[in-house]
Amino acid sequence: MLVSYKWLNELVDMSNVTSQTLADQMSLTGIEVEGVSYPNAGLKKIVVGDVKGCEPHPDADHLSVCQVDVGQEELLQIVCGAPNIKAGIKVIVALPSARIAGNAKIKKEKSEVKFLMG
Repeated sequence: MLVSYKWLNELVDMSNVTSQTLADQMSLTGIEVEGVSYPNAGLKKIVVGDVKGCEPHPDADHLSVCQVDVGQEELLQIVCGAPNIKAGIKVIVALPSARIAGNAKIKKEKSEVKFLMG
């Protein structure tokens, strides 16, 4: 059975106990703990963006050029390949130099930012 440390913390105050310490203590009581994983390890510079505008890419049939508000002074221009992208929705945005799953780094290219759809 998988147990979320965050979920346990909602039920019992565990602010002074790390997830690894909890796993060690549970093992001492006879509860088998196969391992502790950190699914968000390595993720950084991931934010929620509000798509303000979306137009077809002039040079590609399956891409869109979007204007996205990520809370910065100016809107970001982002090229997106998701078929369900449109103005008015909220999306997950990996900002330039963001780290995503597998520790892959997002790079800024020609004033465009790549992003993820969740």
